[in-house]
Amino acid sequence: MNENAEKDTYGTFFDDATSETSLLNANYSRVMGKMSGSVVINVKRPVYQLDDLHDGNPNVELETTVKRKKVAKLNWSDVKTVVPAIDWLFTNYNWSEDFFKDFVAGFTVAVLNIPQGMAYAMLGNVDPTVGLYMAIMPVIVYSLLGTSKHVSMGSFSVVCLMTGKVVSTYANANANNANYINANVDADPTAGTFADPAVSLQPHNAAAVYTSIEVATAVTLMVGLIQILMYVFRLGVVCTILSETLVSGFTAGAAVHVVTSQMKELLGVKIENHNGLFQIVLTYYDIANRIRDVNFATITVSIITVVLLLSYNMHLKAFINKRLFMPVPIELITIVIGTALFQFTTFSEDYQIKLIGEIERGLPDFKPPPVNLLMSVITESVIIAIVAYSITMSMALLFSEKLKYTIDTNQELLAQGVGNVFGSFFSCLPFAASLSRSATQQTVGGRTQMASIVSAGLLVAVVLWIGHLFQPLPRCVLASITIVALKDILLQVRDVVRVWRTSKADAAIWIATYCTVVLVEIDVGLLAGVVVSLFFVFSRGIGTGIVVLGRIPDTDLYVDMDRYRRAVEVPRVRIIHYSGSLNVTNRNAFRDKVHGALSRYDGQLAPITISINSGKETVVRAQCVVFDLSGMHYVDSSGLTMFARLVDQLNEAGLLVYVAAVSGNVYDNMRAKQLGTVQFFPTVHDAVEFYNNLEELRA
Repeated sequence: MNENAEKDTYGTFFDDATSETSLLNANYSRVMGKMSGSVVINVKRPVYQLDDLHDGNPNVELETTVKRKKVAKLNWSDVKTVVPAIDWLFTNYNWSEDFFKDFVAGFTVAVLNIPQGMAYAMLGNVDPTVGLYMAIMPVIVYSLLGTSKHVSMGSFSVVCLMTGKVVSTYANANANNANYINANVDADPTAGTFADPAVSLQPHNAAAVYTSIEVATAVTLMVGLIQILMYVFRLGVVCTILSETLVSGFTAGAAVHVVTSQMKELLGVKIENHNGLFQIVLTYYDIANRIRDVNFATITVSIITVVLLLSYNMHLKAFINKRLFMPVPIELITIVIGTALFQFTTFSEDYQIKLIGEIERGLPDFKPPPVNLLMSVITESVIIAIVAYSITMSMALLFSEKLKYTIDTNQELLAQGVGNVFGSFFSCLPFAASLSRSATQQTVGGRTQMASIVSAGLLVAVVLWIGHLFQPLPRCVLASITIVALKDILLQVRDVVRVWRTSKADAAIWIATYCTVVLVEIDVGLLAGVVVSLFFVFSRGIGTGIVVLGRIPDTDLYVDMDRYRRAVEVPRVRIIHYSGSLNVTNRNAFRDKVHGALSRYDGQLAPITISINSGKETVVRAQCVVFDLSGMHYVDSSGLTMFARLVDQLNEAGLLVYVAAVSGNVYDNMRAKQLGTVQFFPTVHDAVEFYNNLEELRA
């Protein structure tokens, strides 16, 4: 570029680097401030068809381009992928910077785990100490195999409640069966007269009697096996089926079940367990009928506990936490006060307040779950496995996006599955990420899963030397802790208003999930939510998006004519843009909408275009139809057959058919179908210019 050209461009010479930079910035600001019409793109190239793009490259058959894969040998990187702790813990862990923060986070989470674990274990109809076991055995396994750095695994209310329903179904049913059989045997004076004393009097076909913890561990083992099987088949994408809206409605509805299940503890009254349709309604009906039997001392303790916790959380928590390096464990303080109060007084005996009772000291014994029960609980276990995984993944994805690191969805399945299988041999329920503990672990500065390892180590000490001290604690205190912990989840019902304003379809999913969970059953509600979600996905897939494109004058831009006023139709060319897949479900809708865009009022395929020259409109009949298929991502054989018929109809009507901007896989399918006279172009502009040149040659 010569001096005059440089002067014309910038208006001055650049004497030094500073003036050059400032002038460039000024020109950039001027240009960007007048973007419309100031920045010019001028590309000069020939018109291409898609086949022309192969010129200069050998047309190699597909079979020759596909190389046979070699059998991969196991290497060190594969081992680190399966056991991520090898990388972050044994190789790259920064002990000087991270350990103190992880220790503080682990200590905080361990303190939270004591009241929450004991309370949530009650939801599973097992001993409170099981909730502490869940924060030790499987959590250590997850810390070594998981890829999320911040989720706090262990007991979670919804998962424990779902497991508790299975426990109450099979443990109680089989126990009643056995009692009935034994009663009949005792009633028969001749029964067992000639029997060998070594032989049981119970018939061989009698139902086996399972304790609550045996049923719970059977569920845990089956959940773990299902998650490992999902890992083998790479089904980590299953979490995408459960949208945020669906999970919100599901957890809010499940929280209602949790609260309802704790009413007997809060009121100190015996309530019959209900299952199936309207079980929550029937439970509150029973409460109303037995309102005279409630224990007012238990109600008083429950109210005091709830008011204390809510007052702290709503008014003091934020103020105090700003001034301390770790949160105040208000739940732990509450159970310590409750334990001390009932240890040194006779309130429980005087007012018949139900206590936790005997708590075993030490770690659980190694005991295999009853394998005979596995197939009986497989249906419930599938639901629990998916729910536990989806809740954990929702938290893991939230932290990974916030803190800019990646997680492996399939590896998470392996970590949870192996953790559940391992935990099932040590009296554990299925575990999942806790929303509150995970948020706390990240907030107080936890860097890695070392925080979970520290937490598990501290809880070992609690189980060995401290846990049995909580025997005098009233059960209503733990129930109150559970209710308060679920406050935010219960209030998710308010989300439906916001969701309704954003998307009516998402609101319908939320309402259907929530109502079915509350009125029918938890697993049925989850299924209902998935079905409604898939219905909307399916209906949207059937719906086809077809618009007529026009050209912005003197450009190669083609846009929706109904949306942009400057767009004008190219004379004799009707350009149809399609977005979506073309398959057996929407092929007829696609055909009808294309006909609607091309047909006259009398039904003939004879579209007209309006050209504008010097302000005058001229109506001319279209001679060419260009399909812009840049938005078509998939076509099946039925959809392809319909498109071929449509092309034949257009050809019979005297219309040329061009296809532009089609994706690679759709292009391959269409070429294999041999669509007659259809020509393919990389862009809509190539197709339009090709037709214009063809018209000039004809003229």
